[in-house]
Amino acid sequence: MVVKQAVILLLLAVILGLGVNVVSPTRIAYVGEYRSITKGGEPVIPPDADPGDPEFIALDMAIMDHQAGDVIFIDARDPEEFACGTIPGAINIPFDYLPDGDLRPYLDSAMSYPEEGQRIITFCSGEECDLSLHMGRNLQAEGYTNIAIFFGGAREWELAGLEMERREKCDE
Repeated sequence: MVVKQAVILLLLAVILGLGVNVVSPTRIAYVGEYRSITKGGEPVIPPDADPGDPEFIALDMAIMDHQAGDVIFIDARDPEEFACGTIPGAINIPFDYLPDGDLRPYLDSAMSYPEEGQRIITFCSGEECDLSLHMGRNLQAEGYTNIAIFFGGAREWELAGLEMERREKCDE
């Protein structure tokens, strides 16, 4: 009897949820349309991007900037994720652990005092992670001017078969 009531309640909740979603102005698609992450020709732009955000770049542009060499790649993930695999030469500035207050001295020292206008590219895990977006916004607020966000992140880099720098052997 209790199981029957639980199943009925569950079915009513599902039907109510689906019905509300159908008439909602901000409805959620039942089947997502996701782009192929390894194409690299178009930048991944998060849904919560704002007009004043730093530019978003695609995989092919991130590769060209990486090969040019005069770019600072910032991995905004936690140190554990960074150690498991990152874009070669990237530095780790874990966004969640940034200190309060004036960030400029901290960021300058973490990036080895970048030259004025030096290209800085932020990234994190990929489309499911918005730390790179927030890091880019913070860098922009601190006065850095040549910032780009590679929102495809380490996952897109690795899925494209590009080299990853690993400091530890980690479980997938």
